[in-house]
Amino acid sequence: MPPVPFLLLLACAQGPASYESPDQCRAMSAGPARDECWAATAPALFRQDPAGAEQLVQEQVQDPKVLDFIWLTVTREVDPGSNRWCEKIQDPALGGRCRTLVSRPHLHRALQQEGGGAPPQGGPPPQGGPPPQGGPPPQVEAPEGEASIPR
Repeated sequence: MPPVPFLLLLACAQGPASYESPDQCRAMSAGPARDECWAATAPALFRQDPAGAEQLVQEQVQDPKVLDFIWLTVTREVDPGSNRWCEKIQDPALGGRCRTLVSRPHLHRALQQEGGGAPPQGGPPPQGGPPPQGGPPPQVEAPEGEASIPR
């Protein structure tokens, strides 16, 4: 029986595949792995050339579910303020999820902070919550005789 540390090392070494370039995807034979490769590389392609990436993805990806996932991912990671990619989603539930994302700007900020990106251009910074340095949330001045409440 192999020791437990060896099994953990083996499990980590055989994690999910890492796809890095469109050339890697093109070199693969058609099928689920190739579609997965395109799904992994699509956001970077859409950041560089949205029109070219759209054409490439539509030509290369065979599974309509993977295409829907790509449109959702591109909306979330590249263009969260537009319904452009949501309109291409065929699955009603996923399309609704995409439109919900677009309709809620606070989700855009949260997603961009997760990915380490810059906050969206324009508009005031988010209000409420603790300041970035830590500490209690700011107080809202209440009319005389009433307690002030945190924002």
